Amino acid sequence: MVAGVILAGGLSTRANTNKLLLEVDGRPLILHTIETLKPYVDRLIVVTGKFDEQLRPYLNDVEVVYNENYQLGMFSSVLKGVNDIDCDVVILPGDMANIAHTTIETILNANGLIRIPTYLGKRGHPLFLSSEILPSLKKEDIDSNLKEFLNKNEDKINLIPTNDQFIKIDIDTIEDYQKFISLRKETTL
Repeated sequence: MVAGVILAGGLSTRANTNKLLLEVDGRPLILHTIETLKPYVDRLIVVTGKFDEQLRPYLNDVEVVYNENYQLGMFSSVLKGVNDIDCDVVILPGDMANIAHTTIETILNANGLIRIPTYLGKRGHPLFLSSEILPSLKKEDIDSNLKEFLNKNEDKINLIPTNDQFIKIDIDTIEDYQKFISLRKETTL
């Protein structure tokens, strides 16, 4: 069994709007992220935070977990999302909506306790964590972060090369969103 956790608890401060509701092909970005991951997981959890009430109308077909500590940052949402998971898990930020299906299939079928896709040598998302490594993640302090956890477990990481540039493209600003839309159009022509 594999669970999926989509991180949607951020503040969107640099975008000055709830970036997960920005439209892509006439639908909110978060729906594209859900559709990217949903076919590959047995259970899908979306972790909300500041924009919980705005997002809920779009989250009918997934489990929703509210992170009351969202202001502490992304790692608090990671911990909230995996809290009652004891199987393998794939973690994906909510603003990474165009990951190739082959990328997800590749990381699911690869070996390693921690699997991270790469593009041109740079690490990206989604992050795969085996059920064997999950207990050590859950022991991390809420003030920690994923980078710190991964640094402690560098010897357990399998870096998986892909041709998927979208593993590195997240949306922090409106300019990022506009670049994402343009790149998405270019790659689907």
